[in-house]
Amino acid sequence: MRGCSAGAPKPKQLPLQLAQDWPMDDKTYRSLLLVPTWAGQESCAALERMAAVGAAPRTDYVELARALGAEIIDMRFMTERATRTARMVARCTGISLGQVVEGFLRRDRCGHLVVKADRLGLPLALLFKLTRSRRDMVLISAWLSPPKNAVFLWPLKAHSHIGEITSSSSVQLEVAASRLGVPREKLHHALQPVDERFWHPVDEPVENMICSVGSERRDYPTLLEALQGLRVRAELAVGSTVLRPAGDPSAEFAVTSRQTAGGALSPNVRVRQQVNAQDLRRLYARSRFVVIPLLDGDVDVGVTSICEAMAMGKAVVVTRTRGQVDVIRDGEQGIYVPPGDPRALRAALEYLLSHPAEAERMGRVGRALIEARHRLDTWVALVAGLARGPDRPRATRASA
Repeated sequence: MRGCSAGAPKPKQLPLQLAQDWPMDDKTYRSLLLVPTWAGQESCAALERMAAVGAAPRTDYVELARALGAEIIDMRFMTERATRTARMVARCTGISLGQVVEGFLRRDRCGHLVVKADRLGLPLALLFKLTRSRRDMVLISAWLSPPKNAVFLWPLKAHSHIGEITSSSSVQLEVAASRLGVPREKLHHALQPVDERFWHPVDEPVENMICSVGSERRDYPTLLEALQGLRVRAELAVGSTVLRPAGDPSAEFAVTSRQTAGGALSPNVRVRQQVNAQDLRRLYARSRFVVIPLLDGDVDVGVTSICEAMAMGKAVVVTRTRGQVDVIRDGEQGIYVPPGDPRALRAALEYLLSHPAEAERMGRVGRALIEARHRLDTWVALVAGLARGPDRPRATRASA
């Protein structure tokens, strides 16, 4: 498995344009980028505008699309410009399968092909295999080991029609190689990117508070138990940068919110839902350090919040799950605690609360690590380079 080099060349910056603005002839192909979708998803133009004025961080797939000159197949595309067949599939079976069909129908009329979701890329690869078509797709993977995803790789062996697979999780890449039969030369460890320009230390007074961020596989009940009796305020920002297709935050985070509220919420704990990026940045800045409590698993959930906190110059207390092993080093950028152990978590909280200089030191080391290894432009350069490939044709039919 190959790593992500901080010295990777910066990709050429290309403006995002609609497909009709690009010249199309027999020798020119628009690249495609399939991304997760949800109701109310902001358009690429809106995401760019918000990032340009500092209202939100740059979006990884928008930056990647610019580097590749790629068409983004998102919710707006599927609503306004997808083929009739893909729209019909989306209405009957769901938006994700509609995107898969759209990607498949465009397979011979696009250049580079990148898919940023297992639920999109794995079925698309299987379609390519069944039709003996392209083998050069780049899959940006999150979680290959669940049976619903693993079956595409073993026993169906759809990886034969995937050119490269990237993941921020070394554990998931090892699962792919050792259990699911994916050749190691196709696997690339692309460390979690973060927009270090938006998430950066802010000159704002630090309060006697800590914060915890995110919703997926969070163990907030353990955190609430650890907080009992501690003289510190805690704010829990329950939310996600990517919603499910329904796009309803109340429905999306209802279970997490109920679990949190049911955990004997003390007066010094406040729960907030789907905090916007600017408010979240202020929340990080006001906190003495950040806590990411996780349920055990073999995937690196929490990595986005961890990297944001480190970019803000904050120490991080995080559950060392089987999958969360690639970012912090215990005692350097933060503190690891065992899963489901409120006593160990409380001890870590008490240590950093009573040693503020140490928390500040960890925060500085964390920021330095982000600048060295987790810059968004570095990730874009790696994935764009894999998509281009030194000898890869832009659009071909390959025999199985």
